[in-house]
Amino acid sequence: MPQASTLALVLSSSPLHEQDKLITLLTADRGLLKAVAPGAAKLKNRFGSLLELFSEGEFNYYWHEDKELVTLSKGELIKSFFPVVSAAENVFYFYLMAEIVIKSIPLNHQDTRIYKLLSAILRSREKKLAMDWLLLYFLVWLLRGEGLLFNPQRCSNCANRDFVRAWLRNDYRGLLCPACKTNERQSLSQEELTYIHWTATHAPDDPRTWDGNFAPAALIRIMVSKIEYHGEFSLQSRRYLPEFR
Repeated sequence: MPQASTLALVLSSSPLHEQDKLITLLTADRGLLKAVAPGAAKLKNRFGSLLELFSEGEFNYYWHEDKELVTLSKGELIKSFFPVVSAAENVFYFYLMAEIVIKSIPLNHQDTRIYKLLSAILRSREKKLAMDWLLLYFLVWLLRGEGLLFNPQRCSNCANRDFVRAWLRNDYRGLLCPACKTNERQSLSQEELTYIHWTATHAPDDPRTWDGNFAPAALIRIMVSKIEYHGEFSLQSRRYLPEFR
């Protein structure tokens, strides 16, 4: 049986059989990993708090060539984000981010950017940055990383760059300037467009150079709808966020 170890964040944990759990890990270098944690459903088990949502740890695992799931043998907790993730004002935002990654990223998608992005979001929330702004930053960068983010400074129809408001195409595949707009309903203000451009060169915990002022809820809804459209799925966790009520 081949064996390996990896640094990973826990994205989900659910019962499997009577004593085991099914775990989804976002690894630092191997993308998503589905694993069985034997005995993890027992009151006393060898994994302890390692399998809590967004725990960061070093996981040892092995696998059979003829089986899809790997088996966790042991692990070491590196960083627990439980106080941040479990807080009532945060938990559903993190559930949404985890659900988006699980549904959007294929298994063995070896792209380290998503892992670094989530790590930055978690550490930024520890610094008390606003949760809704961190979610928006996450959504923008996830779309950018997957090559799905529109150019916030260019009309996708006429290539015009001189506009202060833009409309999102109904197929979510670009923006339209006022001259090219037809029956599109979702629009982005100049500040929203500027913010998207700003995220390309700034970390989520670098708010000092962002001097715009707009409520992020509308742009969050647009980004989530765009992810659902391209992924052809519905995100169940979004119903619990105030931005969608």
